[in-house]
Amino acid sequence: MKTTEFSTQLPIFWFKTFDAALKQKFAESSQFWGGDEQYQALCFAQSVSAYQLEHAITQVYQSHGDDLFECFSLTADYFDEIELGAPVLTMLTAPTLVRFCELLCRYSIHIHPLLKLICRETKHGELELWVVTHEFVDEITLVSHLSLGLYLSIILKMIRRYLKAPTLRLPIHINRITIDNDVTPLIEQIFNVEVRKGYPARYFLFNKQLVDKVHRNFDPELHDRLIALAEQQTYHLAENSILYKVNRVLQNTTVNLISLESVAAGLNMSPRTLNRRLQHEGVSFRRLFDKYRLELSLNMLNQENLSVTYIAHELGFSDSSAFSRAFKRWTGESPKQKIARVNL
Repeated sequence: MKTTEFSTQLPIFWFKTFDAALKQKFAESSQFWGGDEQYQALCFAQSVSAYQLEHAITQVYQSHGDDLFECFSLTADYFDEIELGAPVLTMLTAPTLVRFCELLCRYSIHIHPLLKLICRETKHGELELWVVTHEFVDEITLVSHLSLGLYLSIILKMIRRYLKAPTLRLPIHINRITIDNDVTPLIEQIFNVEVRKGYPARYFLFNKQLVDKVHRNFDPELHDRLIALAEQQTYHLAENSILYKVNRVLQNTTVNLISLESVAAGLNMSPRTLNRRLQHEGVSFRRLFDKYRLELSLNMLNQENLSVTYIAHELGFSDSSAFSRAFKRWTGESPKQKIARVNL
């Protein structure tokens, strides 16, 4: 296997934890990483590319089928979240589950730069934690779906660690399983989740009882100190991340004024240079912009006084039909269907 130069670099813990799981399950693991030479290089690397990780996942699935899901669960066992430092400690000392999820969303760059985490409270007091990948619902492939299983196993562990509930069974809503319908019971058993299909994108659901419950003894002074350290750690990481820089410009720009040219200007570079740097990460400007608009639309659709027409205009769409088509491509359902779910 040759490593592609166009792929986002991930923290090396993804290689170390997944490889440890593969060794426990199969004894040898280098064959999944492209052979001895590539494997040895990864053992001394500071990061692993998303391409390399997804290649290994594909190799395991092609060779061993459903055993892959057990490897995902083992990966979570080997993952030591404390090694991520202040960002994770900040999450684990949060006063409420809502605040934990907000911090998880903010510091998700330390877990996976291309995973967008979004949390939103429902009108009934429940909490949704959305996991948005760089692919939209109508683009999900076998490889990306399998890889998502690995990412979710780590997020699940962090959630349960905060809740002090290692055996907690959580509902996870997904649009569809592209692997095989028969694999759903296996996924539910291994990850201890309840899979609910036919929903937009993917999100965990926390009931009101979990949301309202006090899970941690809160120390404001300690938490504030950890936040300061987490922000410092994130700043240093973000300074080397074009993805983070683009998202920061998006958040500070009126949506109707956002374009490749305006964002490039905000970063003091040419549109061509910005395109090239994003291509190196394996993502396009349009994809990042649409993910940002998806995040805004989810928050706006949760507000009862905002119409679809108003939201479409605020997000820079020509009309409500254009917004509806885009939202359905992003999530698998229309804005009106989403509003109907909110009002249930």
